[in-house]
Order: sequence, then C-alpha cells, then structure tokens
Amino acid sequence: MKKLVCLVLAAVMLLAVASFANAESEWKFERKISIVCPWGVGGGADSTIRPMAQLLQEILGVPVEVVNVEGASGVNGVEYTYKQPADGYTFMLGTQSLFMMDMSSTTSMDFKTEFQCLDVLVHSINIIAASKVKMEQYGVTNWSELQEYVSAHPYEVSVGMLTAAGVDGASLSQATQGMMLLETPYSGGSEVNSAMVGGHCDLCITGTDEIRGLIESGDIIPILSLSEERMSIFPDIQCSGELGIESYMGPWRAIFCKTGTPQGAIDALIAAVEQAKQDESWLEYTHNAAYDEREVPAPGEETVAFVEAEWKTLRDYMSAQGILTKDYPELQ
Repeated sequence: MKKLVCLVLAAVMLLAVASFANAESEWKFERKISIVCPWGVGGGADSTIRPMAQLLQEILGVPVEVVNVEGASGVNGVEYTYKQPADGYTFMLGTQSLFMMDMSSTTSMDFKTEFQCLDVLVHSINIIAASKVKMEQYGVTNWSELQEYVSAHPYEVSVGMLTAAGVDGASLSQATQGMMLLETPYSGGSEVNSAMVGGHCDLCITGTDEIRGLIESGDIIPILSLSEERMSIFPDIQCSGELGIESYMGPWRAIFCKTGTPQGAIDALIAAVEQAKQDESWLEYTHNAAYDEREVPAPGEETVAFVEAEWKTLRDYMSAQGILTKDYPELQ
C-alpha cells in the first residue's frame, strides 16, 4: 500500500512538472524585454537587477534591458510601467516600499490590484550602523549600551535620515521607539556615509550591501541587525530578536508585472529567474551582499502568501502611525 501511495505521488509530481513545462513552451520571447527599475543607477535596487538581467538575457536568448526611471521614491517608475502595454515584454523591479507609497495615496492607480508580484529575488536584513569615531567617544560598544547612553543624553545622538517613508524609515522607527534621537536629513546614502566616517553623524539604517566596504575598513560599525537571529557574517552584534525589539522589516526586491500580462510570459520569465538563481555568479553576488541570510519564498502560492502578509504588516504599521490614507478592506 505504501509503495502504491509513493507511485501515485510521483505520478502527480511528474504531471505538475510536465504541465508547467508545457505552459513555458507555449511562450517564446521574440524581442527585447525591459525591466523597469524605479530607482537610480548604482543604488541597491539597480545593483540587484543588473546581474539578474544579464543572466536572463543569456538564458532567454533576447536582450534584457534595465530601464531606470527614478524619482518620487519609486512612484515615477511605477507610473511609467503602468503606461506600458501588458504584453509580456515589460516587467518591473519592486519592493514593499511601493506598497507604502500606494497606501499613502501617491500612485494614480491601486497598486495592489494593478500589479502582480512574480518572484522575489532577495530579502535583505536591515542593520543600524554607527560611526566608529562617535561610538568610541561615547564609550559605546553595543546596542544595549547605546540605549543607556541615549537615555542619559537625550537628543545628543544623531541618526541620518534619507526619507521617513518606506521600509527603512518604518523599521528604524520601530527599532528606536522611545529613544530620543536627533534626526538629521541627508540627500543620499553616500552623503550620510561620509558624515558618519567623519564623525558628523552617529547612526544610520542601511543594508549590508550598501556599506560593506566601510564596515570592512572599520570606519563604520554594525551595531544592531533587525533580524530574528544574529547574522552569520556579524555573529558578535546584537539582533532585535534577542533584545525583544519588534522590528524585523528588511527590504526585499522582486519582479513585478502589470495585471493582465500573458500567463505564458509570466511562466517563462519565472522559470528563467529560477534558473538564474542557481548560477554561480548569482550565488556569489547574493553571498557577498549578505542576501543569503534570509530565504525567499518560492514563486507561486508561497510568494502570494508572503506578499499578502507584507501588505497587511505595512498597512497595520501605517494605520498605527496615523499615515494611512488609502486602505484595502481585505487587509483590515
């Protein structure tokens, strides 16, 4: 009986694989594919999609172009993509920050219904990094000591802010709740990094990939990872999970398409992305950027459930902060 059950399960799996393969074979890309990046050249999002685009080009046998349409915290890229035909030749890189922009009523469409998340490429862990110069001045070596110092010296410790909107701002707000920090605006990541190296700014929230070189040089030190467990690359720094801090949000980057894109094109692209994820160059890239510290959901039902949970988490956060201006009944 057990043998029969195993044979039946194997047959079902083979049928499922065959069905997916047939769906792929029905679609063949015949011209250039565009992947819109709603952020500028050289940033974390752009640096993620370019190596993937190169691998997709090799796998699919057609040009895969990255189109940077920056501005308005990603909204300009969303609007540009929305104006393109849903013909299977235009896709977009997106993050959950776009969910927050949508629920802030800054998009012309309902992003939740007009776009579909196909495949999550990376899910990074945010870290709160500190100026080595300033931490030595304060006599602080870890996050717990920093909390004590801030409590005794309100608004003396500064945190560089690029934007209060988006996942970075949300996770920073959660992690530093109750801490009296001096928020200092900066126009870009390179500016705040320079300020921290020079001792003009104390803290910032960032991804490991964006300041890896400065961490290795010792100019900036990671002081808290916003993760359930300590990061393998920073085993000595505290994490939010062990300190009971309810802040785990980290930016993830995924391929999106407009609702209505042919299913054959979607299936074919997902299959190519999954193949690209196994390439040695991609595995090396994700390891060097510390993107392999968190697993990403598999395409299909796992991704759908993951994305819906992210929508709800961000909706609840924005509602609690009083910044929710567009709501979706299914998220309440």
